Amino acid sequence: MSWLRILLIGVLATAFCWPTVAQEPKKKPVAVRFIIDDNGDTLPVVNIETVTVRHFKKRRQQIKYDKLMRNVKKAYPYAIAARDELATMNANLEGVTDIQQREAYIKEYEKQMFKRYEKELRALTISQGRILLKLVDREINNTAFELVQEYRGSFSAYFWQGVARIFGENLKSEYDPEEEDMYIEEIVLLIEAGVI
Repeated sequence: MSWLRILLIGVLATAFCWPTVAQEPKKKPVAVRFIIDDNGDTLPVVNIETVTVRHFKKRRQQIKYDKLMRNVKKAYPYAIAARDELATMNANLEGVTDIQQREAYIKEYEKQMFKRYEKELRALTISQGRILLKLVDREINNTAFELVQEYRGSFSAYFWQGVARIFGENLKSEYDPEEEDMYIEEIVLLIEAGVI
């Protein structure tokens, strides 16, 4: 098993196991208004976002984009699952004040997450794992490095950062939908819109 997969499993375990990182699920407001036509019928008026589907002139660019689309489609459900699992765990831990009970619950929850997701996550390719780390940052608003540092400590965070750097990765890299991750963001918006 490659070190990148071990790193990915460690980061996702951290993402699934720590309650204070989760935020409310992102919801896009839908503006709905109604008009009454000449026949007296009430018709809804809905604002729909414009969706752009890319088509490249060069075949090589199109192949690369199609591969990225497949990888994002494979990784995105796990990023959503990470966000939802953190929200669920936060809700369950809201009333728990005893530190030992909290830690026991988190440990048990971590075991459940490993049973549920470990086999599928190990089957991801390295490219899909990279994209998943970006998408987890998109959904949770914390980089992998920040997650590990906050909940596993600075030593562990720097250790895993060192391992990631050996394989050409950076756990401190943030999701950048405007520049570097523009195509990933575009594909995610297509998925959310139900186009792909």
